[in-house]
Amino acid sequence: MRSRYSAYVLGLIEYLKDTTLPAQQSALDLESMRAWSASSTWLGLEVEENTVLGGKPEHALVQFTARWHDEAGEHAQQERSAFVQHQGRWYYIDATVPLNAKRNDLCPCGSGQKFKKCCGPYV
Repeated sequence: MRSRYSAYVLGLIEYLKDTTLPAQQSALDLESMRAWSASSTWLGLEVEENTVLGGKPEHALVQFTARWHDEAGEHAQQERSAFVQHQGRWYYIDATVPLNAKRNDLCPCGSGQKFKKCCGPYV
């Protein structure tokens, strides 16, 4: 989560794309992400809790608050984000981007498991 926050601060939108679950990358609105990154003054990130849930593949939940300032004022976003590890890398599961997977489909993370037993509970 810290690396993704830092990417917003530095305007590294390709990094944000690359660390999002590959099955969701094509649906990301990169221009909106770039505009938000550039128009914001980033004020800090507080990671309140992170929990590695284990399993095959490993999943993790991160509770955080990100703060920023823009022309509308100061903002804080509190979120609980899900991540999955695949081939040694952690990927953000973006809850705002549909995965188009049904319960019994193979999971889009590439684990080979059914969606309902893998990433489904975190979307």
